[in-house]
Amino acid sequence: MAQRRTFKVPPKLAAKLNERLATMDTEAISKALLSGIETATTARWEAAVERASTLPGQLRPDKIKSLSTSFSRELAAVGAAAGLAAAAPAVGTAATLMAATAELSWFTARSGDLIMTIAALHGRPTPTLEERQAWVLAVLIFGSTARQGLTGIANQLGAGIGDVNPSRLSLATLRAVNGSMSRMIVRRYGTRRGAIALGTALPLGIGALVGGGANYVAIRKLATEADAFFAHLPYSSIEVSGIESAGSL
Repeated sequence: MAQRRTFKVPPKLAAKLNERLATMDTEAISKALLSGIETATTARWEAAVERASTLPGQLRPDKIKSLSTSFSRELAAVGAAAGLAAAAPAVGTAATLMAATAELSWFTARSGDLIMTIAALHGRPTPTLEERQAWVLAVLIFGSTARQGLTGIANQLGAGIGDVNPSRLSLATLRAVNGSMSRMIVRRYGTRRGAIALGTALPLGIGALVGGGANYVAIRKLATEADAFFAHLPYSSIEVSGIESAGSL
């Protein structure tokens, strides 16, 4: 059995990254994350379906393995390149923070692409914008417990919205759930990714190592979590109706 690849930042380095993360604007991080999610979910569903249809392999696990390998290599290469570029002497603190914020948005958008491609591989029918957003938010925020997290928020909101069947959500409930998860994104996902984004700016090649290695492992893990989420989420888990509109995050 192949050994699972992991990437761990040394404690001292992690502490340094957390210190630098504290200097970033929380509102800017939130906007970057939600912008990435909106970019992926509003305009890239058709591309995800097309990508899923062209993946090699006969069985879904083979296709997901191919997808995970392709995305992890792509994001590892870009993360390493960002680390090398950010380490240049001319790059100052302000530019580093701006680059880290941009990296957050970009990585999150590509993560959304990955999650939606896996949704397509699981045969999800033409989902609404709200449903796509719920998928991406749930997997990014809750990871391996995405289904439970999504259901839990729906149940909590049900007291103020009306009776909620955890296996079927109305459009109004789904929008409320997405709003709740959007407010959680920085605390549950953004701080982790923010530290990694800042890590790409570390000198002496360390930034390239952090950016490349962390991105590679993060995408592998994300693919596994998304696959489990859709495998255990009831096919008609979200019942929605109404007109789909952009910018509902």
